[in-house]
This record gives sequence, structure tokens and C-alpha cells, in this order.
Amino acid sequence: MPTRPPHCCRVADDIEAKIRSGDHAPGQQLPPVSEIGELDNVARSIAYRAVKELHERNLVYGQPALAKRG
Repeated sequence: MPTRPPHCCRVADDIEAKIRSGDHAPGQQLPPVSEIGELDNVARSIAYRAVKELHERNLVYGQPALAKRG
């Protein structure tokens, strides 16, 4: 039985898809972590980890609170 990815990876995948589709332009600031949490219906800590995951994927730069699409 396949397992579901952790919530933070699902949220990171959703944001990555928006970056790759052009919904988030290069240099555009991502929504605040609190807003990401509200939009994806997850805790703020999960949203923070999702942005951290995007850093690790080299898709965003800057501080997690001020992450911008690279």
C-alpha cells in the first residue's frame, strides 16, 4: 500500500508546481508562511518546513519568512 508524502512535502510540491507553471515569477516574494498554512489548511510549522524544503530544492532563496522564487 503506497504511503502519502508528509504534509510539508505535499505543500512544497504544490508551491513548486506554481513556480514551474509561472504563477510565481522569478524574484516574486512567496506568500507569508502563515498564509501558505491557511491556503493549504496546514499548521504554520508545516508551511515553514515546506518553504525550507523549497530552499533545499534550490527553488527559492532568502530567509524562509522572506523567500523569493529564484
